[in-house]
Amino acid sequence: MPLQIKREDILRIKADAVVNPTDVLFSGSGGTDYQIHKAAGERLKEELYTRNGLNAGEVCVTDSYDMENCRYIIHTVGPQYIDGNNNEAEILSRCYFNALSEARKLNLESIAFPLISSGTYRFPKGEALKIATDTITAFLLDNDMEVSLLVYSKDAFDTAKKLFVDIRDYLDQEKEEISYFKSCCIKDASFEDNQISEFRSRTKKRILSESALKEFSINGTMSFVADESFSEYIRRLLKEKQLEDVDVYKKCNMDRKLFNHIKNDSLYRPKKETAVAVAIGFRLNMSETEKLLNKAGFVLSDSFVFDKIIRYCISNSIYDIYDINEILFQYDQKTLGC
Repeated sequence: MPLQIKREDILRIKADAVVNPTDVLFSGSGGTDYQIHKAAGERLKEELYTRNGLNAGEVCVTDSYDMENCRYIIHTVGPQYIDGNNNEAEILSRCYFNALSEARKLNLESIAFPLISSGTYRFPKGEALKIATDTITAFLLDNDMEVSLLVYSKDAFDTAKKLFVDIRDYLDQEKEEISYFKSCCIKDASFEDNQISEFRSRTKKRILSESALKEFSINGTMSFVADESFSEYIRRLLKEKQLEDVDVYKKCNMDRKLFNHIKNDSLYRPKKETAVAVAIGFRLNMSETEKLLNKAGFVLSDSFVFDKIIRYCISNSIYDIYDINEILFQYDQKTLGC
């Protein structure tokens, strides 16, 4: 998966390189910088003594020394946030772009970033996250690399933006409807006979039929024998929609090699989040998405938060996979991709 937002310790995540947000003198005195210096050991400090320091937005590369989860450390100096009018956003974006460029020069396949400047440098977390994802996704349009963005707190997400608010209202409304329906059934045994058809009618576009629910397992899988495999259906979609591979895999948070494997291996069985990512990449409508998922033996149900979020996004033509993944991450759901 080219970009993943993770809640992970930078000392534990496996990557070719990790990014260390430091200061102009490589002091190793605060936050992530301190942790990395402590884990890498004295030899890192000795090497950095020979360097001339960095300006904000610049990067340099060192060995990882005693850190066992990566091969390289890419050091960068993020901007101290003043008021947003002192090129803070531009400098922060350069931190990410320059680190990614160094990783590309080294032919690295994976890199992990913390949310730069969002700690002691007081960059607003929501804005810092947007700059990070915008810069990384722009880079990935022309480059294949696995990028992890490590976010420790949900405070980093701008839950006031319209998509977050709409999703929250949508999920809350469904909870209220179900709660009301159940309470009526308890109070009045005749309610089920008299009102259930009306309730089902109002929600029929958002729930599975009873017969489908009986086949539905705990992980959202159905027993389904397709007359056309998942890969064959993808090849047909490419032809019918007159799309090239690159038109799809970049939009579904997937690298070229994986998409090529999925497309050509008739025995390939995707995970649910991978199948949904492909639907997003093709910008399929709800009916087309359900057909694609059926080819892999999955359905969307109102029994799961993940499914409700995906159903809402597709029904409302929301196809930015990184926006969708932010929502899924916020609700502790698996994000889309491989």
